[in-house]
Amino acid sequence: MPKKTRHLSGKLHVTGRSLFIGEEHISADMCHVAVVFSTCAHGRIISMDAVSAKALSGVHAIITAADIPGENNIAHGNNDNQPLLPADTVMYVGQPIALVVADSRQVALEAASRVTVNYEEMPAILSIDAAVKANQLYVPPRKIQRGDVARAFAEADCIIEGEVKIGAQEHFYLETQRCLATPDEDGGITLYAATQSTTEVQAVAARVLGLANHKITVDVKRLGGAFGGKESQGTLWAGLAALAAHYTHKSCYLELRRIDDIMATGKRHPFENTYRLACSADGRILGYEVILKSNGGAYIDLSLAILERGLYHSDHAYFIPNISITGYACKTNLPPNTAFRGFGAPQGIFPIEIALQQAAEKLGIDPIEIRKRNCYITGQTAPYGMEVCDPVGREMLEELEALASYKQLRNKVDEYNASHQYHKQGIGVVPGKFGISFTTGFLNQGSALVWIYTDGTISLSHGGVEMGQSVNAKVASVVARTLGVSMDRIRVESANTKRVGNASPTAASTGSDINGYAAENAAKKLKRRLSRMAVRYFSERGIACVEEDLVFADDAVVSGDARVSFADLVNFAYTHYCDLGSHGYYFTPGITFNREKGRGTPFYYFVFGAALAVSQVDLLTGEYECKKIYIVHDSSQSLNPDIDLGQIYGAFVQGYGYCTMEDISFNDKGQYLALTPSTYKFPTICDIPPTFKIKLLDLLREHASVLGSKAVGEPPFIYGLAGWFALYDALKRSVPQGSAIDLAFPATPEAVLMAKVQSAKKETV
Repeated sequence: MPKKTRHLSGKLHVTGRSLFIGEEHISADMCHVAVVFSTCAHGRIISMDAVSAKALSGVHAIITAADIPGENNIAHGNNDNQPLLPADTVMYVGQPIALVVADSRQVALEAASRVTVNYEEMPAILSIDAAVKANQLYVPPRKIQRGDVARAFAEADCIIEGEVKIGAQEHFYLETQRCLATPDEDGGITLYAATQSTTEVQAVAARVLGLANHKITVDVKRLGGAFGGKESQGTLWAGLAALAAHYTHKSCYLELRRIDDIMATGKRHPFENTYRLACSADGRILGYEVILKSNGGAYIDLSLAILERGLYHSDHAYFIPNISITGYACKTNLPPNTAFRGFGAPQGIFPIEIALQQAAEKLGIDPIEIRKRNCYITGQTAPYGMEVCDPVGREMLEELEALASYKQLRNKVDEYNASHQYHKQGIGVVPGKFGISFTTGFLNQGSALVWIYTDGTISLSHGGVEMGQSVNAKVASVVARTLGVSMDRIRVESANTKRVGNASPTAASTGSDINGYAAENAAKKLKRRLSRMAVRYFSERGIACVEEDLVFADDAVVSGDARVSFADLVNFAYTHYCDLGSHGYYFTPGITFNREKGRGTPFYYFVFGAALAVSQVDLLTGEYECKKIYIVHDSSQSLNPDIDLGQIYGAFVQGYGYCTMEDISFNDKGQYLALTPSTYKFPTICDIPPTFKIKLLDLLREHASVLGSKAVGEPPFIYGLAGWFALYDALKRSVPQGSAIDLAFPATPEAVLMAKVQSAKKETV
């Protein structure tokens, strides 16, 4: 593993000096923007009265769809038509319908509250069932099939079937959606935007303002969290800020309040899935049929790509010879649901995991053992035809058994359950297999720009957006290792469309991969130039050497006993007319997929792992506690093990919250009901188990990414599902063998208690 490196912004964070969106450029004379939100889930705008709002002192403008100079469409990369501000019809509660620009935020918010809108309400579709019945689908159903599923079920010894409803999840990034828009001297605009996709914001802002792309500059120093919630969703708010600045010719700052952010932004997609699993007597999967139905919300956003990843991950870690996967993307009148860490994979994975868990119970096979028997092995292909490279699912589960001392742990849990009537413990196990790449193939490309200054220090720009995942540290470490210099020499610049254009979103766990490769390619060009200069440098001093013998390490270039410091060599190179700047480019090879046939290679490689959770349930109240977590993760040649460990800790906790406590509800008017941390419950430090062990497997993989590393952002999110299965197992231990437990997702304390109550009712019938 590489040497430990400091966090590039760590000192700034702990001293409170790190700057986030717009903070460098906020001024006393800038204007503030407030949004007038729709209060109707679906309806026509009959009238809008802004007289009272305009009368407030300090109000500069009330802006509506009629004031948009360009195309009123912020959809990016699909055939949808999502307006920046609707001209006549609203599609969800929280949709922006007008802007107020004022001297202060307080005045802007007060003025926005005074704008009254009358609607002709129209029927609203809020549920997946209603959307399917009304045939409100974005595209025809997507399918992936292999083998003879009907025959597999005819020959099965064990058939499991069921339906699971998987809830939404709020991103709850610390920094809410925001953007500062500043007019430029030439009629352009600079946007300091909370976005994971600088290119999308640039293109969409230019479109709605009727400007060329080069008139829009997007700059992102760092985000205060995103988790996918600012991949496409940040575009709307940046577009609104840009419109305000363009209209008023003043710097305009838009910052959502937390309650408005939760009300108006999309969530993780809720899914409703039906499944049927066919197994042999020894627990081998013979066939599997699953139907995934997602709630996409009012506009497509990223719903199709998210559904596709759900389809691609429906097999999860298991070879299934006969399989049928069908997916529906449903259109409803909720805020457009969007990217979230995992990007549809958790929703596709959960059905096969619950089916296997139930099959293990029915067949009397240990839950880990039945999973090991079905894991991919070398040479097997996924349902879409891609060979599963470096399959180590079984090895991960064996490593997990050793890390957790599984047999002894199982015995201790059984002993506890035997001696406690009203408290039960359970063990949940989930393997991991996560495909890495954008499934939209052309997005798998990145660029970087590296400048070496005459004192030997380095400026690095790349297309990735820093949002707490330390992509800057990883990409900088690639440059440092390539040039043999310390990280202290490198400054990573903000993500900026003028320095790195056409950047792909920082998403799909590809940030370090594509940007790291691009930076490596740039650094290699510079290394070749400096190598030629080093040969010349040593030659002028009577030392003969060849480029192939040079070693770049420890801030120096060495040939045998001869040595020159990196800074001295750079200065020599500059005075001898050497180009010390380089652009690097990279695209991921081999990514292709035929959606009509359901065949192709959507991923460059897979990340494997496994997790085990132990939880304890109070059967009288439904309250529970996660007691122990064990995780084994395939990190390959990690660029930075400390960063990877942090990502795994955080991903597990976020995944655990998703499936056990984060419950999103809305009323029959399409209004979300939990808009603050007092009503929307997510994990805190108190929910971290006292035993939390992670083992990184530092193994050389044939299929990996830059410098042999593997992505770590999204794959460990799947481990959180082990927390749900631990609760499920605890409840199963409280009922007679063979009794069913209908545990909701998320398994909130209320859901746990209701599952126990319903089971008790069935026992007494």
